[in-house]
Amino acid sequence: MSNRAQQYRSTLAEALPSFAADQTEENIYLQADDGGVSHGILYRPVDNPDSKVCIYVMHPRGAMSKHYLAGYMPPRGMALFGHNGRYLNNDADCLHERLLLDLAAGLKHLRDLGYETIVGVGNSGGASLFGYYQEQAEKTPADRHAAAPSGDPVDLAGAEMPLFNLYVALAGHPGQGNYLLNALDASVVDESDPESWDPALDMYNEANGYRPWPAESSYDSEWLARYRQAQRDRSVRLDAIAREMIGQRVLARKLQGSAQFAELQSADQQRVRRRAKLSKYMVIYRTLANPAYLDPDIDPSDRPIGSIFSAGQDPYNTNHGLGGLSRFMTPRGWLSTWSGTSSFANLYETIKGVSIPTLFISADGDMDIYPAQQRTMFDNAGAKDKTMVDLPFSDHYLQPVGEGADQVAEPRARAADQIVEWVQGYL
Repeated sequence: MSNRAQQYRSTLAEALPSFAADQTEENIYLQADDGGVSHGILYRPVDNPDSKVCIYVMHPRGAMSKHYLAGYMPPRGMALFGHNGRYLNNDADCLHERLLLDLAAGLKHLRDLGYETIVGVGNSGGASLFGYYQEQAEKTPADRHAAAPSGDPVDLAGAEMPLFNLYVALAGHPGQGNYLLNALDASVVDESDPESWDPALDMYNEANGYRPWPAESSYDSEWLARYRQAQRDRSVRLDAIAREMIGQRVLARKLQGSAQFAELQSADQQRVRRRAKLSKYMVIYRTLANPAYLDPDIDPSDRPIGSIFSAGQDPYNTNHGLGGLSRFMTPRGWLSTWSGTSSFANLYETIKGVSIPTLFISADGDMDIYPAQQRTMFDNAGAKDKTMVDLPFSDHYLQPVGEGADQVAEPRARAADQIVEWVQGYL
């Protein structure tokens, strides 16, 4: 195994939880109102099995049934439900609107079990998922979204959507779309050509301020403003591609259901039938190109340079390689999940409609979520009772990072203590 592979494997291992012995585990299988199935594990404290408080964790695609907090909350007297949604490990066709139905099923089950205080702890992408859920759940049914951005119907109005009692954003970002909006490679000229390149908009071009890894890069503020606008322009172009694909299918379906269809020749009928059923995919190249990865003066924090997705290496490698985010998407999945210009799971906006007490825990050493983003989400929060705390010497996975990290308790324990102390103030 190469040194890089060993380092990446070590990083993944460090992200996995260590579980305590003083807890019980119960597998929970759920079916949402639309028939979608999901699974989770309920962890109960042995010393307080009748606790009426449950911490709830879920992510749009990540495995949360063994979240690291499961090793910290039961010993502190609170149950934890780690929920894996229907798009576990594969969000190519992820509709956030359907994930809200998975959450509703989980909340209903926990209420039926007798939990009186359910705390939505949105970790990373879970923050925007929970914020979207709570914002929709607080609306009257008639005011909820009736469809995903693609037009696919989702019956939120007819769904029973129990409310969370408390909301926590733990190293939370403002949405997968907003995250990717800052990471799209703005130098891509042609979406069908992964080698297309505008050197004036390439953050990995030394003429624009890039310095070879591991040196820090330095990007001019005017160039950065042009780059950010070009990223948004690219997202809009991708939205247009997605909507064109969807539109072709919709038109074919309408034609298939019309009287005109019977008048077509057999070969033309087959062409219309194929187009009505055909599910096209979008291949999206170069999605790890946020200048803040390499320029620590952009939204300064205590983070190391790089990204959690580049495994301790220059993000250039991941940006141009096989990995990366949102590389293979259905058009509707793109619009609902990874589009920063179309997704409804936009925590900058949905947090305005979340009225329950809200806690933001910001990891100071997070390489992918930055202080200005945290501050904007906090400032936009609609809750009258809201709190923000920093978690020093912590990376995105709440692992120790930075000089002095060995002088304080490990971040996960500190975060668990902060959550417990905050929750207890409302019991």
